[in-house]
Amino acid sequence: MTAKATSSIQVITRVSRLLDSIAAHDEPVSLKTLSNNTGLHPSTTFRILASLIEHRFVERSESGRYQLGVKLLQLSHRVGGPRGVRREAHSAWESRMENAGSGGHESEGTASNSHEPH
Repeated sequence: MTAKATSSIQVITRVSRLLDSIAAHDEPVSLKTLSNNTGLHPSTTFRILASLIEHRFVERSESGRYQLGVKLLQLSHRVGGPRGVRREAHSAWESRMENAGSGGHESEGTASNSHEPH
């Protein structure tokens, strides 16, 4: 195990693996699949998922399958502050336009919006 891995808090690492595994599926996923994908024992997987459900990071469908919860969406809107996501999207867009312009492939209708931060 590397020094970085040993400095992690085990439950945070497990939560991250579970959330990544849920996110990798387009449809709600079973406990067995999550346990297999993460290498966690099913009882450990179940206990962590129960806590994540309590805090709305994960939702459990009527069929007993798991999907990402609404709390993650709420938190994503706060990434980088109130305008952080918008600022990041604009930076990515500007980068794409610069790359397109350097190759002579800039498309029509891609004028910069002067109201956005640079």
